[in-house]
Amino acid sequence: MKAATYFPVDPKLIGLFVGFAIVLYGVVLTAHGQVQGFVEPYRSVDLSIGEIGIIQELTTEPGDTVQEGSVIARLDDRVQRVQLELAEHLAKSKSNLLVAEKTYHKRASILNRIEELVRTNSASQSELIRAEMEETIAKSQLLSAQEEMVTRQIELKRTSAQLASRTVIAPFSGTVSVVHRNVGEYVSPSRPEIVTLVQLDKLFAKFNVSSSMITSFEVGQEVEVTMADGTKIVAQVFSVGVQTDAQSGTVEIKLLIDNPDGDIRSGESCTLNV
Repeated sequence: MKAATYFPVDPKLIGLFVGFAIVLYGVVLTAHGQVQGFVEPYRSVDLSIGEIGIIQELTTEPGDTVQEGSVIARLDDRVQRVQLELAEHLAKSKSNLLVAEKTYHKRASILNRIEELVRTNSASQSELIRAEMEETIAKSQLLSAQEEMVTRQIELKRTSAQLASRTVIAPFSGTVSVVHRNVGEYVSPSRPEIVTLVQLDKLFAKFNVSSSMITSFEVGQEVEVTMADGTKIVAQVFSVGVQTDAQSGTVEIKLLIDNPDGDIRSGESCTLNV
């Protein structure tokens, strides 16, 4: 039996063929007044954490609905809590400041008394110089104590921020679609993702429309979309692409769909009636 002969195919020819097929498919759909597309979440975010450590707490499962500001996960933060406790103690401690204030007021009072005695020739210039020097030192110590209090307040804020950075907070209300880590797992800079959060009360429907028809759409315009089960809904044009795809000759448009009850599932196919 004669062996089959295979001829290498230029990848460029394959690309051209695929592009031609996409264009032809788009022409056929447009000829029938319909364009196929799909639905995706309004927002989809991989919630990550910039710190490293062991996951101590994970509050969600796939499919859970969470509210904006709720805690999603927390790394082991025992060290940070101790550091915060110490920073709070130091920020509240005012003993050095009180001593410095009393010392300064005392030295200032003594200086005023020496100045009066000098004016009545009851004290010498050397005593005045000494009192001035001691008052200056006391004032410097007071300023140093005040600066130390400011530094402690800043350190308290830094420590609080460090502790907060070990907690993942939901940036918006949505649904947990994927949980990437479990309690006890180590989070590293190379794999910081904890969960994927999606917003489904609003959805985007994406379509690639022939560039010759793109002038029929403008932002804010209401259009009819047919879902895979035949349900017809009204959507609003959210954005119109500014570039035409060189291979398909189409432009992407994005429609906004209200989905307050979650009746429409993300990922479903849909048809735009043009």
